[in-house]
Amino acid sequence: MMRFAVLAAVCLFGTFLSAQSVAGGFALDTVVNPVTNGRAMAFAPDGRLFYVENDTGNIMIVNNPTSGSSTPVLFATLPSFLPPSGNDLGLHGIAIHPNFPSSGTSNTDRYIYVCYSTGTAGAPNLEVQRYQENGSNPGTPLSSVPTPIVAAVSMGASGNNFGGRIAFDAAGQLYVSVGDGGSAIALSGGFAQDTADRRGKILRYNDDGSIPLSNPISSNAMYALGFRNPRGLAVNPNTGDLFGVDTGNPSSSGNDELNVILSNGNYGWDTSGNSGTQSVSGYNDPAWDITSTFDPSCVAFYPTSGTAFPAVGYRGGVAYIGSEASAGSIARVVLTGGSERNGIVQWTFANGFSAGVRDLQFGPDGNLYVMTDGVLYRIRYTGNTSNDPVANAGIDQTVDENTLVTLDASGSSDPDVGTILRYTWKQVGGSVLVTINNPTTAMPTFTAPSVTFTQGFTFEVIVEDGTGGVSDDFVLVTVNNTGNPGDDTGPTGFSPPGEGGCSTGDTSAWWWAVLAGIACLLVAARHKRSARRNDQ
Repeated sequence: MMRFAVLAAVCLFGTFLSAQSVAGGFALDTVVNPVTNGRAMAFAPDGRLFYVENDTGNIMIVNNPTSGSSTPVLFATLPSFLPPSGNDLGLHGIAIHPNFPSSGTSNTDRYIYVCYSTGTAGAPNLEVQRYQENGSNPGTPLSSVPTPIVAAVSMGASGNNFGGRIAFDAAGQLYVSVGDGGSAIALSGGFAQDTADRRGKILRYNDDGSIPLSNPISSNAMYALGFRNPRGLAVNPNTGDLFGVDTGNPSSSGNDELNVILSNGNYGWDTSGNSGTQSVSGYNDPAWDITSTFDPSCVAFYPTSGTAFPAVGYRGGVAYIGSEASAGSIARVVLTGGSERNGIVQWTFANGFSAGVRDLQFGPDGNLYVMTDGVLYRIRYTGNTSNDPVANAGIDQTVDENTLVTLDASGSSDPDVGTILRYTWKQVGGSVLVTINNPTTAMPTFTAPSVTFTQGFTFEVIVEDGTGGVSDDFVLVTVNNTGNPGDDTGPTGFSPPGEGGCSTGDTSAWWWAVLAGIACLLVAARHKRSARRNDQ
């Protein structure tokens, strides 16, 4: 996995973050005030919003969250609930079954899953249980006693680093984030690396609590290991990848992490107490390093069906991350490459909340819902308050491998006098992921990679004006294979290039060059058309 430098602080011009604590062109609304120690939320397919209160064990419902200010109603109160007492106990996670009906009175798959602490203060556990809603009487459970789904995980006496978030993937499998328990690093790091211990793991179950046959270890719920305090979980709808955030080691200034959670991945939390990018063989480095003071709590992706946010820079290929620090904030991490498994830049999307941001979810209206300790907010796009900028990614280039390439968006402009433009460069084409130097400048650079045949690499520049205006443009960089040109069968022969790259015979060289050129032009044309559609 490619590794990127940490943004120690993201400094924005004043216009990029308004007095309302949200980015230019967006507005912040209050949906529920007050919320009692809000922690996590989930939208049902019928449009209702379920959320949980960390301290009380209450599951609440907002019946009309998209219509404006709403009054929540109680769905259920968890029995055998162990509340927090200055530690990390409590009700942490909620998820709705992916086949939950959008209408009708059927009880089938009408399941609400929750993850919370049980046991005693000296011996706390983490459990996942589920309620079944009464379809004939919506807003009430069929039974006041939930059904156990994930057997109790013994978390250790300290009562810290519980994780406790849950999410479903597109296949209907349930993921559970479990922290290391908060013991001394020598112990907690050992737990996180022990495949027989469920602490410090992302666990995967079927919706009934059984263990999938495709898990890395037979009859073992472990899906990935090496976590300290993993909070949010969300699936990138563009790729199907599961993402999560993990709080690093603050005592060593270790970075927090945005991770792509891969099967049998090991994310590096061990008895050494290091977090963030470690570049250690056998460990998966983060998709993005976050500064240790951020305290990530959740991650969300824009739904493929949504249209309320700008298409460029705010929907696909963007991870929204909440901070549960005392002055809560939301970051927007732009992902680069066709696989969208690496961050390229982090921008502040909203900040100045009076309490930590605990969860983020996109609603059926395409707006972002923000849960803090005391208030449920909605962030919506209101549009640009002036003229949109015009992005210009420069002209297509053809270069040799291993040469320094300069991208050039200096031709970008804005009709409004005095506007300071902001740039984000990302890669969207090429089988090899390149490292873009200074991707937030108009003219970043990268070193053309070694290639086994002539390849095209497409780059997108996203240009923002700070008042809600955004546009993009694409440029194609064709990289010639020069180090290993391959063989030919003769001066007039024709044979496809082998492992070494393009053939160099008198006829096949020009033929392959023509084919490569046509392919590159088609890629560029496709992205140009896509850019025009997005602008419309």
